[in-house]
Amino acid sequence: MDDLIVGSNRKIDPSRRAHLKSDNTPNDNDRVEIGPTALAFAEWENLGLSTPNMPALREYILGRLQEQIRQHDCAGLLLFDPLNIRYATDTTNMQIWIAHNQARACFVPPEGKVTLWDFHNCEHLSAHLPLVGEVRHGASFFYFETGDHTEQAAAVFADQVLDLMRQYAGSNKRLAVDKIEHIGYASLRAHGVDVLEGQLLTEHARAIKNENELGQCVAQLLLVRPQLRKCATSCARAFPRLKCGQNCMLAT
Repeated sequence: MDDLIVGSNRKIDPSRRAHLKSDNTPNDNDRVEIGPTALAFAEWENLGLSTPNMPALREYILGRLQEQIRQHDCAGLLLFDPLNIRYATDTTNMQIWIAHNQARACFVPPEGKVTLWDFHNCEHLSAHLPLVGEVRHGASFFYFETGDHTEQAAAVFADQVLDLMRQYAGSNKRLAVDKIEHIGYASLRAHGVDVLEGQLLTEHARAIKNENELGQCVAQLLLVRPQLRKCATSCARAFPRLKCGQNCMLAT
């Protein structure tokens, strides 16, 4: 693998270079990107499984989403669900907190790169991903974050989305959205946006997987196999002690 080396987008020592792992991601433990360990790579190799090609997989998934956007004649796909954002961009940030507080979003255009709204000072979390064309801030319009200025924050965000829609689709006002705070929905509608069901697009995009993505699914299942065994063992011990109407916590 001596010829498989890539540069770095580090702000400190940007000339630093790293070899690639078998999934075509940098073999550098000092990185943001989440990835398998050497133990996982060895297990896959012993089982004769091919390692997923992550750069190619990201391009395939983005292509699937954009195919759905064009099929439904939309100016773009706006995502707030952290699982959908991860699917579209392969970025992650405070997943549990974001599941409760919609402070991240991404706009997938019919063609081209994704625009990501991330939490402030978190640009480095997606700096390694070439399919993320721009990182912005300001997708938060809920009381915990914006207080009495929530309506204004939603209006500013809607203006940004409208600009992206015009940039990529001209006068097309059809926008697919998976989940959004009600004040954000109202702001988009006030701008004349025709808001469509975005989960229809994301689920249909997921429905067809190529060999590379199927390989990743198998690999991920193998990674969680020890945890599944522990869960199954715990359930097997608890089930004989369970009774109808009993608090399950008392049986463990």
